[in-house]
Amino acid sequence: MHRATLCIPPHTLPKKSWEILMSDLKNHFGDDASLEEEDRKNILYFLLENSAENSTKEVSVKVLNSIENKDIIAITQTPFWKNEHKNIKKEVFEHPQVKSKANCKACHSDIEKGLIEDEKIKDISSFM
Repeated sequence: MHRATLCIPPHTLPKKSWEILMSDLKNHFGDDASLEEEDRKNILYFLLENSAENSTKEVSVKVLNSIENKDIIAITQTPFWKNEHKNIKKEVFEHPQVKSKANCKACHSDIEKGLIEDEKIKDISSFM
């Protein structure tokens, strides 16, 4: 059995986004994330079963409402994410401990548990 590490919780994107993302893993945000077909299918099944449409979490509803019918595969490209992070300076995302907008773990310490609550966000003043 193989293990996969997800950068974002499955409930933060809709089914359509996961299907698009998993259909071209050879070109996964500039990397080749190719998998054996059985592993790809198993991961896709997990992502679809736990997608935003199947969640009652507040963030899931907000992401779905912001995406509408757009084909967005990066949480950082959703109107919801952009709005939530609009007051964070560009330098924070360029900080060596953060590196990019896609590094949710830099600020959301419980992201691996699927938790993105405001009270769990790290103090970002050290990144400025």
